[in-house]
Amino acid sequence: MARRKKSDVSSDLITDRPEHPLDEFCRACGVPADHVEAYVAEGIIEAHGSSPARWRFSQMSLVRMRRARRLENDLGLNPAGVALAFELLAEIERLKNRLGRYEDMADNHSSED
Repeated sequence: MARRKKSDVSSDLITDRPEHPLDEFCRACGVPADHVEAYVAEGIIEAHGSSPARWRFSQMSLVRMRRARRLENDLGLNPAGVALAFELLAEIERLKNRLGRYEDMADNHSSED
């Protein structure tokens, strides 16, 4: 089994530890700390800890931050726009799930006939 180098922050973040300090998180996402702070303030990512110096980030925050960066770069959204986009994407997912349940019920009902 091949061992990863300790300097490979991105692969280390994704696979090894559940939470990561701000500086490590910033390196993995390629963003400065003030950018991360803006995303925390908008509720896009969650920081655990009482202050930026104590913040720790989960793997899910890393995934969300990377998605946020894509929305920001591809669509020119600011943090508030990214937060809205995430809300809308979550609502679309809920509606798709609901529609799928209705379709399953309809299929079950029609197969009983």
